[in-house]
Amino acid sequence: MSVADGDILRVVAAFLWTDGNVNQNVFNCEVSGGGGPYDDEDMIDDVTDWMDDVFSDVENEQSDELQGNTITVYKWDTVGQDWDEVGSGTWTHTPSAVSEQLPRGTAGLVRLWTEDPDVQGRKFIPGLTEGSLEDGLYTGALLAKMMLFGAAWQDPIVGALTGVTITPGIWSVALSLFRAAVIHFAASAIPAYQRRRKRTVGI
Repeated sequence: MSVADGDILRVVAAFLWTDGNVNQNVFNCEVSGGGGPYDDEDMIDDVTDWMDDVFSDVENEQSDELQGNTITVYKWDTVGQDWDEVGSGTWTHTPSAVSEQLPRGTAGLVRLWTEDPDVQGRKFIPGLTEGSLEDGLYTGALLAKMMLFGAAWQDPIVGALTGVTITPGIWSVALSLFRAAVIHFAASAIPAYQRRRKRTVGI
């Protein structure tokens, strides 16, 4: 299922814990570039590079009991009004923090705004450790890295293999539409909690 210019993608970045539990983060983007359709494997590799960029600055703040697992890419079917799978690939994200992990549901929270003030997004950074906290709040060092996460999340990139521009944004479930990100993001010093949605999925 080839990706073409103007397609909206849903990117599921999955982490695997050593005890078998899974954490997922879902991102959205629009692709453009004046070409296409694009090879599925090349598109997946370019999107994986994007995820590497987004998570690279927090990698050494995440527990070494967590690792990248898979990147699965879907595209929005404007006729069927649902997400069709493009394919998936492996993800070699390798966290390295060795201090005790925080309670599994605890996460870092980064918020992102879009060109539509009514459409915003949130991402929860899993696997943070006790070394990330000071007096019950995240340290300034971690907050700086979370802001770099936000910057990489909103910053368009050009795929090395496809040459497409990957424009990040937020998919509005209520409106069934995509809104491109703007340079407006924030990180919370207060530890957040991401609830578990079903057995073995969540943090």
